[in-house]
Amino acid sequence: MSEKLTILPHGEPDTNNMILENDTHFPHGDPDTSHMILEDDTPLDSFINEKQQRLLTTVFYSGAEIPINVPFIVAANVGLFSHLLDSGIVPDVFLSLNIIGEKEWWKRNVRSYLFWEFGKAPDVVIEIVSPTPGNELGSKLTDYAKLGIPYYVVYDPLQKFSENVLQVFQLQVNSYVPKNDAWFAHVNLGLNLWNGVFENINGTWLRWCDADGNVIKTGDEIAIEKNLEISQKDAQISLKDAEISLKNTEISLKNTQIKQALLLAIEMGLKLKFGDEYVGILSDISKIDDVKLLETIVSQIPQISSTDELRKLYTE
Repeated sequence: MSEKLTILPHGEPDTNNMILENDTHFPHGDPDTSHMILEDDTPLDSFINEKQQRLLTTVFYSGAEIPINVPFIVAANVGLFSHLLDSGIVPDVFLSLNIIGEKEWWKRNVRSYLFWEFGKAPDVVIEIVSPTPGNELGSKLTDYAKLGIPYYVVYDPLQKFSENVLQVFQLQVNSYVPKNDAWFAHVNLGLNLWNGVFENINGTWLRWCDADGNVIKTGDEIAIEKNLEISQKDAQISLKDAEISLKNTEISLKNTQIKQALLLAIEMGLKLKFGDEYVGILSDISKIDDVKLLETIVSQIPQISSTDELRKLYTE
């Protein structure tokens, strides 16, 4: 829940032309804002609301794949001021596209969302209803409509107002009308309720989504998924290496068994043909690892006439 700051005693300002540009409305340079209360440390939110606000804002700056290719700003608990006499209103979260000076506003020490600094009103404002409702469906409907904000979202996780957890309004002429969905066409983003874990808390969260309803993943979520993919690929590689090693072991074992069988056949053949002379040559043959050569020796024993002739088979 955000707060509406106290109205200054200057009457209701004309809101017909609220997009103020420096060179048009302030021909003598930047306006004097010293009389304006641009920040007062008022917001008092629960841990859950604070996390919800952070989820809706930091996703834009965490390396996520946001379908936006224009300058933008997203913030939580930052005041909106449409003109110099405006006391401001502080939404829980707002999103503004196509802003001017997106890289210079920090250097200029712009500490609130001043319409004349950013060139326009925000496109979406979000109010998160706390245990103590704060006119989210009352005066704020009028206030945000007067500012010309196209979309107004009320997220009511505790259902303080009704059974509808999410209510969306679209600006038509000068007032809001209920919207049946939470897709904001010209922003190219929508909102969706997502059940999952954010910062170690499992629950239902309001999240930005694409046109298909897929939530926009945070940079941390993308990093976790990539690390998981890498771990799975490493596991697959390790499994393949283990399979190859097992096959090599099986081949080696099989070759050993074949070698032993061939050496036994050679020993019997030599013993029958050369008697005790076979002992010396068998010692040399047993050092041979080439199974095909051993097979050749087995096949040639019946044809050879001397041990010297046999030696030529494996020394030449």
